[in-house]
Amino acid sequence: MASNASFGKETGALEVAKTFSSQAKGKTILITGVSTGGIGDALAQAFAHGGASTVIITGRSDTKLDAAMKSLSAAYPSTTFRPLKLDLNSLQAAADAAKKILDDAAISEIDIIVANAGFNTVVAPREVTTDNIESHFGGNHLAHFVFITRLIPKLRAAAKKNIAGATRVVMMSSAATFISPIRFSDWNFEGKPLADDEKTDRTMLDMMGFEYTDKFEPTVAYAQSKTANILFALELSKRLASEGIFSFATHPGLVSSAGANASLSKLSKEQIDGFAKFAVVKTIDVGSATSMVAALDPKLTPESGVYLDDCQIANAPAWATDASSAERLWKLSEEIIGQKGVS
Repeated sequence: MASNASFGKETGALEVAKTFSSQAKGKTILITGVSTGGIGDALAQAFAHGGASTVIITGRSDTKLDAAMKSLSAAYPSTTFRPLKLDLNSLQAAADAAKKILDDAAISEIDIIVANAGFNTVVAPREVTTDNIESHFGGNHLAHFVFITRLIPKLRAAAKKNIAGATRVVMMSSAATFISPIRFSDWNFEGKPLADDEKTDRTMLDMMGFEYTDKFEPTVAYAQSKTANILFALELSKRLASEGIFSFATHPGLVSSAGANASLSKLSKEQIDGFAKFAVVKTIDVGSATSMVAALDPKLTPESGVYLDDCQIANAPAWATDASSAERLWKLSEEIIGQKGVS
């Protein structure tokens, strides 16, 4: 369980950072998907507020990275912010970005990685990455898989210095995991038949006003990628916990960020009202708090659960916490990456 039972759906990231400042002080943090006004920006501020020495921020746009760098550096001059271009639309680009970190002698270790970057096309037709992989699975899961696993040497270097479990990887997941398991028979949404235990649970979709269609459903694709985030955290902890590296996955909630607001604008009023049945809209400070708890709370262990919501350990669907599915997804991911010739 989490250390602070009073933390909940209204807790802010800055409050969490202050509470666990001893865990953040002097640390090197890497956050993917940072742009001004987003959850990544709030996370960067919170880690700096807690005393992190270096925060590496990644993004696809040089312009947005520069803007975030200027804003963060002005607000927290005692923390060093470093930009890194990371394009999750390409597995090779993710590998190349990781190599830049590996080759950088100034970054001897990474204490905490928060995989915040991701997207939800909401209503768009099926799109693919440069590797011809369905965009949600490719960007939200596989590219992060490549990027993070390549950085394990930096995590191991940190773990040798830290208290066991203080070195962490946090995956930004979503309650959308309740919509879809991993579709191992058709993970790329090519219209292949599914096994019964791979089919969509439409309960949440029906409540949100999403009508059934036999065509591509971007919300289901997004949900599969968010399940993948939890399973990745589960398997990563299994592989690295003995070395003092823990991994968790979090649900930020319905956050009023620039990206989320743009996505919601594509929905009908009925669908937006449906979202309101499940969550109260959070600020970016509150929306990033659960990931701060996952990154810093010293009492958290993978044995107590890898999925957090509203700053506490929470229940996830069985398909997202199944150890055999986590191992199977890891192997599938390695196979796909190998087939794409990522170097």
